[in-house]
Amino acid sequence: MRGIIDRFEGESAVILIETENRQILVPASALPEDCTVKSTVNIEEPEERKHPKITLDPEADQENKQKSNDLRKALLDRKKGSRLKRRE
Repeated sequence: MRGIIDRFEGESAVILIETENRQILVPASALPEDCTVKSTVNIEEPEERKHPKITLDPEADQENKQKSNDLRKALLDRKKGSRLKRRE
């Protein structure tokens, strides 16, 4: 399954799994070194109650970052002015 690292809480990482509408908490030491907030990861949960195997998904990660950058650029490029008036 695929998840996105939402945040770090102390020594743990919170990973959101949107397809199952849940989150998991894993030790930050179980993550690959290149993982940051908003990184896309593949998760393999073992049948035993140990920590899941987590690998970085570079293609999906790059795709998500590109979508985010495109949305940000579209917002910044809007020509619509503010409806608020400035005080002079």
